[in-house]
Amino acid sequence: MNEKTSAFLRMAYKQFYFEKGQSIVEFPREIASREFGYIPFGGGMVRHLSFRSEGEALAEIVKQSPSSVYCSNARYQLPTRPIEEKGWLGAELIFDIDATDIPTTCKRGHDVWYCEKCSTSGKLPRPAKCSKCGGSTAEFHGTCQVCLDAAGDHARRVVDFLTEDFGVDPGAVRLYFSGNRGYHLHVFDGRFDQLDQVARGEVAEYVRGSSLPLTQTIASTLRRRAQPGLQGAGWTRRITGYVDKRREVYQGTFQRLVSEAISSQRALVDSSVTTDIHRVFRLAGTLHGNTGMSKMRVGSMAEFDPQTDPVVLTQKPVTVTVSFYPRFSVMHREFGPFKSSTVELPTYAAVQILTRGLGEVVPDA
Repeated sequence: MNEKTSAFLRMAYKQFYFEKGQSIVEFPREIASREFGYIPFGGGMVRHLSFRSEGEALAEIVKQSPSSVYCSNARYQLPTRPIEEKGWLGAELIFDIDATDIPTTCKRGHDVWYCEKCSTSGKLPRPAKCSKCGGSTAEFHGTCQVCLDAAGDHARRVVDFLTEDFGVDPGAVRLYFSGNRGYHLHVFDGRFDQLDQVARGEVAEYVRGSSLPLTQTIASTLRRRAQPGLQGAGWTRRITGYVDKRREVYQGTFQRLVSEAISSQRALVDSSVTTDIHRVFRLAGTLHGNTGMSKMRVGSMAEFDPQTDPVVLTQKPVTVTVSFYPRFSVMHREFGPFKSSTVELPTYAAVQILTRGLGEVVPDA
């Protein structure tokens, strides 16, 4: 990324934070006990920062206008110290759902590998070296309505688990679009704040349906039931409810029916995110470093449109040279594919290319 491109991106992000930051950026409770961090354009992670107030934090965000802004879900006695010296006080439970981790057939159309030297591209899996020039390769993971809808469905499943199986008040769950390919769920229920990594891992594995025994025992129990009807709680209730609706017409084995019951209701969250009690997460309302879209609060999944609602940068045109970029859609407009091209794009679309290092702003004549 050259200096002109970095300057353009910083200015685009600065304009957003200056004009809309106060109304869109969400800061956590007990802000002085949180660790903050950011990634500048063209630089490495800066973390172990602390702010006394929302105003102080926002002023620094506007000043730096970084690629990404992060905040810990944990509260600390001394947030600016190294991890082992911070004095951990507890952390909200957070779930991350990424479309990349959900198996959908659409990925064959928009997930590709490309050569970082000659821009040759092809379908995954990615070869270690480019077959054309021998250069190093990288992966590109795109999105479409199919995989975004799948991520939204899994996010709804997490909400169902929390409210129905764990008794969390629906008002204590905040759902956010991540600004890229998925959703974050923040749980503000004090019962979870003191859980260690092992306990958080058990919660994550529960919603993933990972530890359920897909055995003949479950099938036999269901087969012996004289009358349909929900039995038990949690996954038992979920499985029996699913089986009761389908057992009379299902042509396969009970074991397969039970497996379907689990796969249709499990939520494929990233367990490593949920279990990390020292992680810093993208601050709500701030811009994603790869897309320029906002990490946005979702009030209603039925009304939320990930193609338009998180797009907060301007339509101002900018001319960029693009080495390689597959076809993509934003604001329900199609762009690309591009290869060794010079094109004029609206800022909100150009940023998606520039932030990934696959294009540069054209210098003024």
